Amino acid sequence: MKPEVQQYLDRVHESDFAMLCEVDRICKKYNIQYYLHGGTMLGAVRHEDFIPWDDDVDILFLREDYEKFLEVYEKEADPRFKLLRFEQYPQFFDFITKIADSELTYEETTFGAEDFYDHRYSHPTLDLFVFDKEADNHKWQLVRMKLLYALAMGHRPYVDYSKFSGAMKVVSFVLTTIGKLVPFKVIARKYMKLQRLGGVAQRAASAAQGSRQAGEAQGEAVSSGMSSAPGADETTLFISNEQPDPRYWGLDFDAEHLIYGPDTAKIRGREFPIPKHHDRWLKKTYGDYMSLPPEDKRVPMHVNVIKE
Repeated sequence: MKPEVQQYLDRVHESDFAMLCEVDRICKKYNIQYYLHGGTMLGAVRHEDFIPWDDDVDILFLREDYEKFLEVYEKEADPRFKLLRFEQYPQFFDFITKIADSELTYEETTFGAEDFYDHRYSHPTLDLFVFDKEADNHKWQLVRMKLLYALAMGHRPYVDYSKFSGAMKVVSFVLTTIGKLVPFKVIARKYMKLQRLGGVAQRAASAAQGSRQAGEAQGEAVSSGMSSAPGADETTLFISNEQPDPRYWGLDFDAEHLIYGPDTAKIRGREFPIPKHHDRWLKKTYGDYMSLPPEDKRVPMHVNVIKE
């Protein structure tokens, strides 16, 4: 890695760690459960640190904890770390609420259009992802989310239609054109309603309670002639603001992945929560996650120029 890129990453990782520690402090104070997610969880498990070439932070909440976090964050957080709620702006970046470190500013980013977004995203960011319950007709729920995403793209400064082919290119053009006529805040409200369509994902009171209830349920099932697996839970979760990322499109998780408590992993010597079944989780999303990618893929995803 070039020395100037490594220097950039060192400064970004300092910022990332500061944001993560601030979130951790607030969550502990208010008994809010969160988990490392995506490349941040992978880095903690594989490197016991951030992935050396990664340049943002990802965390995940069950819906109940996410809503509670938003309620308390701004009155508790260091003003340096700005909360960026996607639904409060007229432009569309994505459907992900972010925290941005205002003390470090990028001169330019890979997605460009810094002026269009009023430089909100020209900083190291921590992304907040949400686990929601799947609706009864989950496939139709996902299709509607994807349609809303296409409409929302009409509120970006430009759309790269070369990423689409054939009929999809025409469909994308039509939907983004229609989307320009609909205020983004209206689209955002509809998307948020779809996220919650299956109900609010909540924590069990404790892992022990979950196991005890499962054991009792199994005993009742046996006595009544029915069979039930220990710890079984019919709740199925999906990361509702990762859509329509191809890696997460249609990917769901059984409730045991989060509801029955966390495990921990270290970043820079400090422990942070990760999903209890993180091995199953990481294999599901990354495959052979302990193997490093090719060297040409070990580069920052977002930027490599910091404004002095």
